[in-house]
Amino acid sequence: MFRKFPSSFLASDNVQAGTIKATFHAEQLSQALNAVSAAQADGDVGWIQLHFTGSGKVIVSSVSHILSIRYEFLGEHEGQGVVKVSGKQLLDYVKQLPADKVDLKIELPFKLTVKCGRSSARLQLIQDSTYSNINVPDVGTHVQIKGEALSRWVDSFRNFVLVDETRYYANGSYIWAEGDSNSPSRVHAVATDGLRLAKSLINEDLRIVSNDNSAVLVPKKALDEVRRVAQSDPGRIFTLHWHQDELFFSLESDNYLLIAKTIAGDYPPYEAAMPQKINSHVIIETKTLQESLRRALIFADKNRILKFEFDVNALSVQSFTPGQKEGEETIDLQNTLESPFEVNYHGQLLSGILDCLSGPKTQFEWESVVRPVKITGEGERGIEVFYLLVPTRF
Repeated sequence: MFRKFPSSFLASDNVQAGTIKATFHAEQLSQALNAVSAAQADGDVGWIQLHFTGSGKVIVSSVSHILSIRYEFLGEHEGQGVVKVSGKQLLDYVKQLPADKVDLKIELPFKLTVKCGRSSARLQLIQDSTYSNINVPDVGTHVQIKGEALSRWVDSFRNFVLVDETRYYANGSYIWAEGDSNSPSRVHAVATDGLRLAKSLINEDLRIVSNDNSAVLVPKKALDEVRRVAQSDPGRIFTLHWHQDELFFSLESDNYLLIAKTIAGDYPPYEAAMPQKINSHVIIETKTLQESLRRALIFADKNRILKFEFDVNALSVQSFTPGQKEGEETIDLQNTLESPFEVNYHGQLLSGILDCLSGPKTQFEWESVVRPVKITGEGERGIEVFYLLVPTRF
């Protein structure tokens, strides 16, 4: 998947001592460098690879232990070869240049000169004699999906992925496909941070080309990049591709390829947290609840725990820091509750769930107040999602 070949340059042997000249627009070059920046092994000193093919195409790539990204674009240049340079320094400099033409002069194998108007900079090339070639294994599940739908779907669960080195098996979202080219297509995702869980499926604007029924654990860094790329090009058709045994997940379009190393291991048995039977529920206006939570959290202690007292027709949200401050918010319910009860939840975690919901109303459903509450909005086109939140103690 991530293979290195022992050749710095793809042309003749004397290219290493030659010169490459190129002219790009500053925005074009900045876009290309930014496309691969997430895969730099080190944000400060990580390298990017520039492959000048000599036929008008430039291939920019970067490789880390989690991500590998390749981006292709057309750019005027003379000469051919492969060089590596500090990605952050070059990107930061190009971003500050005016919207004008940028001239690159590469004097192999040591120096890159960048000129734009009266500005110029010189960077030392990285002395690495390997060529990083990024390829995807031709096995596994293939799903074609529109960028706008993909970004909305990933947004519904990506912020619920755990980031905890001691529980590495939960540091990703569990993703799998259902259906094939001849039946209804769905792609599922589950993510949890230990106190919250998101379960999301998408069933529109996608087509399953092939399905090997495998499931993968995709790290959050890859999900963030998938969302960024899909959101930047909502009308484009992307291909998602993964395989459980090969431990990879990829996103591909005409000129872009991202490959993520997936997490080995079994995902926690999330089904056990789901309510088996709904015994009570309430409906609340989402905006009113969000505003009340923001005010109540001002008076909460460092643990951010809030008390929720549900009466027949109203909800009281209470917060306090012992001996210092306290607050209370009263909210009308949109339905009638048969039996009053009280329960405690982490206010900030609940607020994060509400930010992901669509529609003006939120529904809370309980099997029991000592078990996770199921939280849903009013639905979004092509996406079905619900969230679980574990009760806490003061």
